[in-house]
Amino acid sequence: MSGDAAQPEHECARRHAEASVVRALAHADSPGAAVLVVDAADVERVDEACGHAAGDAALAALELRVRDAAPADAELARLTREHLVVAAALDGPAALELAQALAHAVRAPLAVADADLDVQLDATVGLALPPADLRGDAGALLRDAAAAARAARRTAGPAWRLADEATRDRALRRLRLENELAGALTRDELALYFQPIVSLRRGTVIGVEALVRWRHPDRGLLGPAQFLPVAEESGLIIEIGNWMLAATCRQVAQWGTSHPERVLPPVSLNVSGRELRDGTFAERFAAAVTAAGVPPEALALEIEDPGVLDERADAEEALAALRALGVRIVLDRFGGARSSLADLARLPIDGLKLDRSLLGPLTGSGGAHAETAVADAIVALAQTLGLSITIPGIETDAQLATVRALHADAAQGHLIARPAPASSLADLEALEIDIAGDAWGTAGDGADELLPLSAVAEALGVSSSTVRRLADQGVLPGTRTEGGHRRFRRGDVQRLARERRKTPALRPWELPRQPLPATAELLEHDGWALAERAARSLYDPHHLGWFAAPQGIARAHTWLAALTDAVAAGAPREALATTAAYADAATLGGASAAEVVRFLGQFGTAASHELARGYSAAEEARALQRIMGAAAEAFLETR
Repeated sequence: MSGDAAQPEHECARRHAEASVVRALAHADSPGAAVLVVDAADVERVDEACGHAAGDAALAALELRVRDAAPADAELARLTREHLVVAAALDGPAALELAQALAHAVRAPLAVADADLDVQLDATVGLALPPADLRGDAGALLRDAAAAARAARRTAGPAWRLADEATRDRALRRLRLENELAGALTRDELALYFQPIVSLRRGTVIGVEALVRWRHPDRGLLGPAQFLPVAEESGLIIEIGNWMLAATCRQVAQWGTSHPERVLPPVSLNVSGRELRDGTFAERFAAAVTAAGVPPEALALEIEDPGVLDERADAEEALAALRALGVRIVLDRFGGARSSLADLARLPIDGLKLDRSLLGPLTGSGGAHAETAVADAIVALAQTLGLSITIPGIETDAQLATVRALHADAAQGHLIARPAPASSLADLEALEIDIAGDAWGTAGDGADELLPLSAVAEALGVSSSTVRRLADQGVLPGTRTEGGHRRFRRGDVQRLARERRKTPALRPWELPRQPLPATAELLEHDGWALAERAARSLYDPHHLGWFAAPQGIARAHTWLAALTDAVAAGAPREALATTAAYADAATLGGASAAEVVRFLGQFGTAASHELARGYSAAEEARALQRIMGAAAEAFLETR
């Protein structure tokens, strides 16, 4: 077997390309020489949409286009499947003209006969000029030209770029970083940090984002922005994503084992477009959660690039399947260059994270009222569609004040809580952060919460135009956001509703003050079976919520034990207190008020039926119903 045949295919291609460059340098006379690389990495879009054969056809058409534009005596070679090399004897001005001509040629639509379509590749051109003595290193020239082509792809402006010292230095640093990063996984240098996501209304932690850090042996702790772009370009992001998924699942399982009585908020993971394009993400996710023994709903996924869902139908189907299992899907950096309002209604998502570019005042640019108005409109539209809104990157009090004015649901950032190792966040359930402030009100019933026009119209049972008329007449006080949207205090809406409907005061619950022995016996022996039956009756059998999930099951055992002791001792206040704690745990875990109320009602009814039938304790059955009814009423009054 020959030496070349024994080499990997890509190594043979590189040797052939270097040989072409050497020949061009040898034939060049005194004016000079040029090495150009055409980067057509965008052909992946054609592969995914039409198949690999169509991608090959597009590259073949591109190569013909390059041959037509290049000088007749130029050397052509293929560096990789997506990279073409042109080496020619040209002086500086002629080389620049060729780079411009190639950039124009490769951006024009290409006819792909097999697919019966025209495609336009986002190809770029990098140009490297050897030293004047023409003794340039062929390998170094290829690296410089390829780095210049990558730089042209990453930046706005012309589709070509000339390699210079800065480009060469960046390319060398990138290559060194890529090589070091490839070994970081095997050397156990990656670490997980976690940053809380906090409710703007209550200041409680409602989620945690898992973030990767690199403990570099020489440069110290590196943040994701310092190495993930290199991982994305090189393909290492798949390995890092697998490591993050497995490590996060292990950490969630460890938290659950250490604190089985607690309900931890879901942990969010970022999923890159390359990971979704890989086509195996759903299988890798299922394998990771199964291996760690954690429920899928304990995790949430943040998708940064919605465009990948347009390009791959199977990616959207995978996310829909994961969402059906209880995994929350959040569209990250919404409002950036790749975002579309159509995505909000089309994609299988549960929430949004806004892009910082929308929020001029939040990023310190000051006075960007137009951007804030756009953000305000997105928040209003998303809330109308039932999507949660999180705003990241909060670092100053002024930024937090602006976020409150937008009436988003949650926020995160260094002002609220810095990313930290898992050991620093062991008490997530108990963590509360004082960020609610006067803008959301301090009253327990949330009287100062500001509601949008649509919510007020629904609450009053009138049209939106009627609400506007009531506001204009001064019957219902209101304010306006910077974007001109009306907002109304919850307390004012409730007052007007009571006046219009003249709702009578409810009679107070008459709670039993004597021990309920039959009820205590039922709860001790069959309480969990009744709770499980009530929980499962709430949900679609293929999409179980908090009460029927492992967190809810674990918390139910604690609640039932305390409830049993309370009814056995004839202590209704303790029974209400432990049920209220259970309801609060449910809402912290993501359950809605409707889930809580329906569960309490279903459980009370099922237990009462058993008491009246099997225990011949009809009076105790009515007493338990009153306790559950009072608990549901107390819960609703605190919302």
